[in-house]
Amino acid sequence: LAAGMALVSCEDDNQDIETKYDSPGMLSGDQSPKRVIIVGAGMSGLVAGYELTRAGHDVTILEARDRVGGRVFTLRTPFSDEHYADAGAARIPPDHDMTLGYADHFGLKLEPFYPQSGSFIDLSDGTRTLISTNDFLEGRPWPGSVKHKEYVKIQGGTDLLPQSFSETLTDEIRLLKPVESIEQNVDGVEVTVIGGTKFTGDRVLCTVPLPVLNKIDFKPSLSAEKVDAITGGYNYAASTRVFVQFKERFWESEGLNGWGYTDWPEEVWQPTWDRDGPRGIIMSYLRYDRAVELDGISQDKHVENVLDRWENVFPGVNDHLETGTSHSWALQQWSGGAWASPSLSQHEALASHIGKTEGRIHFAGEHASDYHGWMQGALVSGLRAAREIHEAES
Repeated sequence: LAAGMALVSCEDDNQDIETKYDSPGMLSGDQSPKRVIIVGAGMSGLVAGYELTRAGHDVTILEARDRVGGRVFTLRTPFSDEHYADAGAARIPPDHDMTLGYADHFGLKLEPFYPQSGSFIDLSDGTRTLISTNDFLEGRPWPGSVKHKEYVKIQGGTDLLPQSFSETLTDEIRLLKPVESIEQNVDGVEVTVIGGTKFTGDRVLCTVPLPVLNKIDFKPSLSAEKVDAITGGYNYAASTRVFVQFKERFWESEGLNGWGYTDWPEEVWQPTWDRDGPRGIIMSYLRYDRAVELDGISQDKHVENVLDRWENVFPGVNDHLETGTSHSWALQQWSGGAWASPSLSQHEALASHIGKTEGRIHFAGEHASDYHGWMQGALVSGLRAAREIHEAES
């Protein structure tokens, strides 16, 4: 009996190890190794590189920025007390299985995105209304969304997810390597970065946003549909976030949690709601026309602009200011926008072409998925492209 129990215990341990090693997008089947060059170390490029490497392929990831993650970007400067705030992807719906699955795969902890206590604010037509915790959590951030209470976030900052991928790909990732040309022929591909360094391989995966893809010279040229999409024929959303650090969380004296909505319109978040310390950060999340409007003024005026409006939201807000910053995705050189936001006619004409393989070149990114603006879209499309490359004959 003891021997049998020991045997079962060993088998259970082995199953646990195997289960932990498996990943949500693990590639199956033995395939001949390929040399794969991935352009972009955002979520699509990282998940594709991770799974292709684990499947035995020789992967090189070229990233234009000095960091990985793309539009998953957690700001830790200029904040005090080890505070941080997400400038990009932050909240995760409960049905985003790949996002949640990889967070679990890497042992990342999840926690509620929205506060579980305190009053929320709604400012409409100059009138401030307080909303109870329960009423707010039962509500939705927009029609068709899941309820506020169902969203979660990654504890410690969303950038821990791309960092988890990159920690296993340190030998494969090359930072500060903007790609300027991709040339393919029947034998392979050649990728040239700014400065002239060349990388050769069997396949290329392009994961950068469409406005950035337009910076790359393709030989031969891409399809007419892709050229149309990358030259402005596929709209991108503008999104800007303004972060303000306060010396103390003065809003708590009113029983407020620092969250809410205004009809400017904007979302108001307090990223520090579940962290210790007297200081707190409140941010303004602007999209589309309002983001474009703010982007039109000097960045050093962004905080002032937000605080002037917030006097009706948090009275006395200017008296507690300590520091602030902002981040605009439309103005980022290697983003060109926050997420793909095509018109109906653009979607009908081009969506099915954006992710299509052209010869030895594959394409992925949230723009090449049904989940525009979400990490889920980047992960799903990156895995789809990884399978295409894995199963290709050469």
